[in-house]
Amino acid sequence: MGILQDRIYAHSPIRLQNWLVSLYGIKLYRERYGQYYEQELERLRRAPNEASPDAKLNHLNQFLQFCNQHNVYYQRLFKKHGVTLPLKSLEDFKRIPPLEKETLRTDETIFSNLHAPIIGMTGGTTGKSIQVRFTEYDYQMRMAHLDFFKEQHGFRRGMKRASFTGRMICPGNQKNAVYWRYNAPMKQMLYSVVHSNPTTIPYYIDSLNEFQPAALDGSPSDMIEIAKYLKTHQKTLSFRPVALFPTSETLTPSGRLLLEEMFQAPVYDQYASSEGAPIVTECECGKMHLRPEMGIIETDAFGEALVTSFTTHGTPLIRYRIGDRMTLSEAMCPCGRQDTIIESIDGRQMNYVETPEGYKVFEGDLTAAVGVLPNSIIQIQVLQHKIDEIEMLYVKDEARFEPEHEVALQKEVERLFTSRMKVLLRDVKSIKKEKNGKVRVVKRLYT
Repeated sequence: MGILQDRIYAHSPIRLQNWLVSLYGIKLYRERYGQYYEQELERLRRAPNEASPDAKLNHLNQFLQFCNQHNVYYQRLFKKHGVTLPLKSLEDFKRIPPLEKETLRTDETIFSNLHAPIIGMTGGTTGKSIQVRFTEYDYQMRMAHLDFFKEQHGFRRGMKRASFTGRMICPGNQKNAVYWRYNAPMKQMLYSVVHSNPTTIPYYIDSLNEFQPAALDGSPSDMIEIAKYLKTHQKTLSFRPVALFPTSETLTPSGRLLLEEMFQAPVYDQYASSEGAPIVTECECGKMHLRPEMGIIETDAFGEALVTSFTTHGTPLIRYRIGDRMTLSEAMCPCGRQDTIIESIDGRQMNYVETPEGYKVFEGDLTAAVGVLPNSIIQIQVLQHKIDEIEMLYVKDEARFEPEHEVALQKEVERLFTSRMKVLLRDVKSIKKEKNGKVRVVKRLYT
C-alpha cells in the first residue's frame, strides 16, 4: 500500500480494515490461482513421486536456454565463461560463477526482458534490501507446489487457516484488543505478530477458538509463544487443526514438540524465500525434499547454499548465494520420493529484539523493513542497548540513497513497536563482522 492508502487503513474502523484486507486478498487470489496453477497442481496429483534420473538436467537446460534468450546479464555471463548450451552434465553447471546478493541488488540487467508484474521484496538474512520480479507463471507454479505440499498433509485450499504475520495489519496505537484481520477470499485470519505478548495472548487464543482454523501457518516463534502460554496456564484449545505449517525461521526440535503437544497436530516445515529460492517441503517421514522441477541446491565447502530456482523467470536465480547454510543427504527416504533431500537448514535464525511489553520482534521482521526502499540499503544491523532502545545501523548505497529513504525506514521500523521503544537510525560506512566472518544482524547488548 502507498502512504495515502496506509493512512486510510490506519484511521479506518476495524470493519473497514477487514474489507480492505479482503480487497487486497482478491488481488492476491487472482495472481496466485490461474491456468498455470491449475495445470501444475493437477500434474502433481497425477505423478507425485515422479523424478527420472535426467529430470534435473532437463529442467536446468530449459531454464538456462530461457535465460540465454531473455536475460542480458546471463547472456554476457555465459559468453564470458564459455558456457555452451545445452549442458551435457550437471558437472558443467559449475562453470557458471555464483550470483552474489550485491549483484542481485544493484545490476538491473538481471531482470529479464518479458512481462513480470509481481514484485517480491526482502531484507534477507543479511539485511540487504532486494527487489525481484516474478511472472504469473512463476508465482502460480510456486503456489501449486505449496498447496500440493499442504494437500499431502490434509489441508486443501478453501479450508480455514490462521496465518501469523509480521506485516502491520493493526495500527500501533490501536485501542481495541482485536489483533487480527480477516482475508475473506482466502478464508484466512491474519494474526499480528507485532502485537502478540503475554498480556495479549489470551485474546489470540479466544479468537483462534472462535475461528476454528483447519491449519496454522507463518511465524513459528509466535505460535510457540502461544503454546508456551497454553502449557504454563494449563489451558487447551477448543479445536484441533489438521496441521501446522511454519515458515521463515528455523524450527528447533523442542519448539516442534511443544507446538505438536499444545495444538494436538503434526508440524510440517517448509523452506523458500522472498527472492524466489526453490521450495523445499517436509514429507510425512520428516525429511525435507526438493523436487527437480523446482530447482537445484548445491553447497560449497563451507556448507553455504547456492540455489538455482526454475520459477524465477522475471529475475533468474542461478547458483545464487542466498546466505543460508544447508546439509544435503544422499540417503533414500522411506516415503519413496526420488528428490534431493535437505538434511538440515541452518541459516534461518530466531534472533529477536525484546520489548518493554514483553513480546519479541524477530530478525526476519527487522530485515524485511528495508524492503520498502528501492534497493538503496546495502546492509543493516540492529543493536539493542536497553529494553526500550534499539539502534539500527545501515550502510547506504551512495548512488541510490535519498534523504527521504531514512524517514521511510525509520517509520517502517517504528511500526514494529509501540511508542515505548526508542528507535535510532545511524548511517555507517561498514558493519563489523563477528569472529566467524559473518555479520550478526541482531545483537542484544544489555544485561
